[in-house]
Amino acid sequence: MPQFIVASADLDLARGRATLHGPEAKHCTAVVRLRAGDPILLTDGSGRRWQGTCAGAGGSRVQVEQLQPLAANEPGLHLELLQGLPKGDRWDDVLEKGTELGVTAFRPLYTARSVPHIPLPRLDKRMQRWHEKLRAALKQCERGRLPLLEEPAPLDRCLRHLGPCGTGELRLVLAERASGEPWPDSGATRTIRLAVGPEGGWAPEERQLLQDANFRPVSLGPRILRTDTAALAGCALVMQRWGDLVSADARW
Repeated sequence: MPQFIVASADLDLARGRATLHGPEAKHCTAVVRLRAGDPILLTDGSGRRWQGTCAGAGGSRVQVEQLQPLAANEPGLHLELLQGLPKGDRWDDVLEKGTELGVTAFRPLYTARSVPHIPLPRLDKRMQRWHEKLRAALKQCERGRLPLLEEPAPLDRCLRHLGPCGTGELRLVLAERASGEPWPDSGATRTIRLAVGPEGGWAPEERQLLQDANFRPVSLGPRILRTDTAALAGCALVMQRWGDLVSADARW
């Protein structure tokens, strides 16, 4: 069933109605080709989701009626991904697949061995494209909350912004060419911040910064993974151990 993002101002929950405008309405009518009577899913991007019925489409507006709230499907774990910005379109893939896996926040990093800084005149367009990737992934995987996306920042500035490690927080850094410490046991962890280096790996001074900020090294095995592969493998392992990636009551 297709899902679309609706602005909070276009929700009339008292009457069980909503209106889609602009690109979302166009996607609904011109791409998915929904017609009156077809079922539809809506989210406001803040965690709330509804199922309704397409009541009619015209121009740049789609009316939805008979809204019924859906159970929340956001993971209880808050997972943040800190990653050395990859080359080319690899970051787009991480945003898309990370959203599907349940990442709550993305923090791209400028590191000693990552791509050069994106010039400010190009950054706005790049951020716009990245946000569109997040929205498309949110709709496809039927999540209810749009992940946070920070602008790229140097590692030291990002770590200063995070501040000290909080209660119930675990910080992990993927360490290539090292066994690292064993993955810790599950516990009362509610926030995990996972740091992934760029293609060339972490520089020695960056390893020290991460260690000083209480990031614990863990390994993904003896093979060297590309940064985008490592990020998604790490996120999947985190969600399997502390999140909701595996459900005990799954049914065919």
